[in-house]
Amino acid sequence: MELLTLFAETEIFIFVFMEVVTKINFAQSVLLKKARWYDIVIFILVFGGFSIFGTLVGRPLPSGAIVNIRDFAAIVSGLAAGPLVGLGVGLIGGVHRYFLGGFTCIPCGLSTVFAGLICGGIYYLNKGKLIGIIPGMLVAVLMEAIHGGLTLLIARPFAEAVEVVKIAIPPMMIANSMGVAIGIIIMNHEIEIESKETTHS
Repeated sequence: MELLTLFAETEIFIFVFMEVVTKINFAQSVLLKKARWYDIVIFILVFGGFSIFGTLVGRPLPSGAIVNIRDFAAIVSGLAAGPLVGLGVGLIGGVHRYFLGGFTCIPCGLSTVFAGLICGGIYYLNKGKLIGIIPGMLVAVLMEAIHGGLTLLIARPFAEAVEVVKIAIPPMMIANSMGVAIGIIIMNHEIEIESKETTHS
């Protein structure tokens, strides 16, 4: 319950971050498919920074693993802007996690990179449109399932990896899926507002 309480609190960080960032020109340009190269670079750096933040506000376990919301930024970036952006954000968050060390550092770092790439692929499959809230939440749950699978495949000793997955993955599924829902709601709202302003101008 302590971990679930922690992640209920992290949704506040996600809400404030998305509310502020989506009001800034670079993010609006990316969401409306009008981005110049420097808008994309800033978007990657800002969301990559939030991916790092998602690790830092996580709860370390005795094993050295960290229960976190790091994947949220990579998932949302991929869904909103495609695989290049998702990969960039995933690399920032994933490389940072790798250098923190611990026996799960490789699978945890890789999972964030994969989250950005896979969600970027979903962006293309959906023809550049942001997916709905429920599909987005299901995608986030799937990404955390992949995260757990990579941990079981790579991390050793295996018994400790199993314990980490049992403890960490369920709350991460909840926290990241809730975060993605918040992100999609806010991004859709901004897209609708900007589209209406463009139509009337």
